Amino acid sequence: MMNSMRKYTKVILWFVVVAFVGTIFFVWGMDLGRRKQSLEQQSAAVVNGDPISYETFGQHWEQRYRQIFADSDEEPSPQDLQRLRNDLMDSLIDTLLVSQEAKKLGLGVLPEEVAARIYSMPAFQHEGRFFREKYLSLLNYSRITPEEFEAEQAQSIQTVKMHQLLRDSVLVTESEVRAYYRSRSRRIKLQVAGFHWKKYQLGLQIPAKRVEDYYQSHREEYDQPEEVQAAHILIRVNADATEEEKLTAKLKLENLKSEIEKGRPFAEMAKEYSDDPGSAAQGGDLGYFRRGAMVKPFEEAAFALKPGALSQIVETPFGFHLIKVTKRREAKKSTLAGVRGKILKILKEQEAKRQAQKNAADFLKRLQETKDLSRAGQQAKVKFTTTGWIQEGDSLPGLETSERIVDQAFDLALNRPSASIFSGDGIYFVQVTAEKFRPFNENLYSLEYETLLERLKSLRGNQAVRDWLAEARAQATITNNIEKESSETEDETPENQDGQAASTPEQPAP
Repeated sequence: MMNSMRKYTKVILWFVVVAFVGTIFFVWGMDLGRRKQSLEQQSAAVVNGDPISYETFGQHWEQRYRQIFADSDEEPSPQDLQRLRNDLMDSLIDTLLVSQEAKKLGLGVLPEEVAARIYSMPAFQHEGRFFREKYLSLLNYSRITPEEFEAEQAQSIQTVKMHQLLRDSVLVTESEVRAYYRSRSRRIKLQVAGFHWKKYQLGLQIPAKRVEDYYQSHREEYDQPEEVQAAHILIRVNADATEEEKLTAKLKLENLKSEIEKGRPFAEMAKEYSDDPGSAAQGGDLGYFRRGAMVKPFEEAAFALKPGALSQIVETPFGFHLIKVTKRREAKKSTLAGVRGKILKILKEQEAKRQAQKNAADFLKRLQETKDLSRAGQQAKVKFTTTGWIQEGDSLPGLETSERIVDQAFDLALNRPSASIFSGDGIYFVQVTAEKFRPFNENLYSLEYETLLERLKSLRGNQAVRDWLAEARAQATITNNIEKESSETEDETPENQDGQAASTPEQPAP
């Protein structure tokens, strides 16, 4: 897969390589070996000459550790920490390998693509609109700068593009689709093991101190800031507009303001004349917003108005605005008593999900060792259920949103356990224990051909990504100091000089 992809860029890359090789020997000369050794010693990992710094690893480690363990009263075991560190390092190495290949193939990312992704994230929205203050607040809480977060999103988009390129390179023949149809034209019996986080909530107690600590660190999220509800009419002006064009736009808006002051409804004028497609249809209404959500000139004008009043003409990088504030909400401080119920719900959900994820991860490890769901369930003392005969499209009794579980089960070979299946509020593992096939139906096959083709392409595409990563790792030059340190720690910690088990630090270091 990797070699076939590189054929497309071989000619272009050859000229780049020739120029680069001449430069590298001239600049580095005989100091190359010393520089390489220093880079490997000072980095968490080096992949094909590109470093992953300890700082980068530490930032991701802090985020991962907080997500999994921060709200837990239970200390993670050294084995859990070591596995988490190694998994994180593997993930960073894979990301860098993809990024290196994407750069070779010219898969760039535009700033507009990054902005569009961030604006669409629900976590940063308020009443369906991107809210800059919330964006900055959440990043600050996570100890990430906007520049770091946006760089991560750019890299993620680049990874998606690379994965899509690999998936698009997959070819599927008609005979393969026919064989795939036959494999799904069967009835199967399943064993199912599930880790549903809502079950872990039952009887869960959250200490009062944790509730208070959470409130103090998230207080600004519960305080009601000052907000206004406003509508506007925008006459758009390009950034490179002449003074004459600006004056024309401003005069047009002055005339509209005059008409409104004489009695024309603001909403009617906005629908007819505003150049803002997002709000014009709603009579210019922008909903409620707080400080930091709008550009500064617009914000200052809106918050200076009393409800019902019209602004003067306001100039922003988008053009000229006429603003009308319709309602105002004054700032209001929250109290712990007033939000305790909401916080308890959040903390219980977080703790229940953490326990479910931890138990699912432990079970997966046993499943990978035993290659058998029932044996893994017995070892881990996890209950599993056995179904009767089911066919494609069936649901499993007692399980909500089980369609995804059944759908993935039909892609499994007999007696081969699945990977983790995330469905609804749970994590599930299934294994096909029996199968029988229905007679081939040519009419049904013809009707389902296109759907089956796309599904098989998706499966093959995902496998192509896994195969490419495996090949890229095999061909890459990788120094993984995190893995080395974990191995050295494992060798040194079983016993100290007195024969006692060595102690482990309470707070893990990256």
